[in-house]
Amino acid sequence: MLLPSREALLWGGADAEVVLGAARAAQDAGFDSAWVGDSLLARPRFEPLTVLAALSTATPRLELGTAVLLPLLRHPLTLAHIGATLDRLAPGRVILGVGAAADVPGTHAELAAVGVPSTRRVAALLDEVDRCRRLWSGDAGDVELLPTPATPGGPRLWLGGNGPRMLRLAGRLFDGWMPFTPTPEAYAAARAVVVEEAERMGRDPGAIETAAYLTITVDDRPGAAAEQLDRYMLGYYGVPGAVMAGVQACHTGTVDSAAEWVAAYAAAGARHLILRMGTPELDTHRDAAAAVLSAVRSG
Repeated sequence: MLLPSREALLWGGADAEVVLGAARAAQDAGFDSAWVGDSLLARPRFEPLTVLAALSTATPRLELGTAVLLPLLRHPLTLAHIGATLDRLAPGRVILGVGAAADVPGTHAELAAVGVPSTRRVAALLDEVDRCRRLWSGDAGDVELLPTPATPGGPRLWLGGNGPRMLRLAGRLFDGWMPFTPTPEAYAAARAVVVEEAERMGRDPGAIETAAYLTITVDDRPGAAAEQLDRYMLGYYGVPGAVMAGVQACHTGTVDSAAEWVAAYAAAGARHLILRMGTPELDTHRDAAAAVLSAVRSG
């Protein structure tokens, strides 16, 4: 379940209970994990690592993840410290999905605001990930990080991205992969690249976790679901739903059709299905998520 950490600002009066309540409801409904996104200025929301710290005790059964975190907004020593602390609060339950962010004006503006160059973002991301791993493993050399993570080597690191370079990097260096891929067929083709690169590097492809980031809007009236998604995407990204559906995995329809669509991603090789409810109607958010989960598991 992707928690509505941005939606709470857009349509929920910046009420933190919208986010925390959604996480508790997700745990009660039977979800396995709760996820939060990241953005400082481009698409503001509640700060994700702070939210995960709160959830470490509020939802003790759930795995806790970022989808995705933008490491370049944080100094690597600070990020490693926070990651280690989170892993102490929720041992073995933390997954840091990371990304370099899209090449759009908002990305460049928020990186400039924290004094970080926005060129060579992927290379800088890899440097920061490597630095965090060395700090978590006690191999940094220049400094000693305390506390160390509870999990040897630190929290799991998954890479978010669809492009050829990101697919190869996921297979080569990361514990998991989580893309936006807009169709199950495209997902299967991209996953094949991840697997091929893992095998080329002598890694076990089965050890790389595969996730799919899926946006769903449900209504008994398909037209109403499409209208909700359009309002949602216009508020969230400033572009129509049809445009976002061309680059992100989006579905509008009934609960049953949503379950069939999610199952197609599972058949394409996604083992972690991260569901984002694409609706500005926050009063229906929890019930819709629970209904989709129930339909997916009974299908």
